[in-house]
Amino acid sequence: MQASGWTWLTRKAWIALPVILVLALARCGGDTGETTSLKNQTNARISDEPETLAPSKSTDKAPGNKRFSSSEIKAAMREHIRKRTELGNPGVFEITDPRTSQNLQLRFQMIHDPVRVIDGQFYFACTNFAEINDPDKTYDLDFWLQELNGELVVYEENVHKLPARSDNQWVQQPRYNFVNDRINLLR
Repeated sequence: MQASGWTWLTRKAWIALPVILVLALARCGGDTGETTSLKNQTNARISDEPETLAPSKSTDKAPGNKRFSSSEIKAAMREHIRKRTELGNPGVFEITDPRTSQNLQLRFQMIHDPVRVIDGQFYFACTNFAEINDPDKTYDLDFWLQELNGELVVYEENVHKLPARSDNQWVQQPRYNFVNDRINLLR
């Protein structure tokens, strides 16, 4: 019985290791820890503007044997979001906030530019989602992807910024930011 407990713990550690690595190396649009105004993001949509792919500072080597373009990363993100919104309540992206255990019911708005390659092994993207009943009340969700059998798959989702009321408008309050490619918890 004790050996199976260690086996389970070892497996969980190997699963958590890439997530910890990504959290330590990821950067989402150069957050500084300050709140972000949502005034210009109220009716945001998927952009058709030129897409960028930003390598992390440590390397620009692509994961696995294939280097995925920004368009491919965003397509994988859109497919993941589409599949997740078909589960349970159609059209609603449901995610449980890991800190509060609150079940959030959100609607997808946009993927931020740039998406990133992190340490040559992972891909990272930030997104905006709005509450179903209040499109001005938005959350910033972070997603980590990696190659699996030649395809990009999302393996981690996290609530990065929460909506908070300030001066009679909604702003995003970050839970963490990235300093020198390392996670910096703010609260």
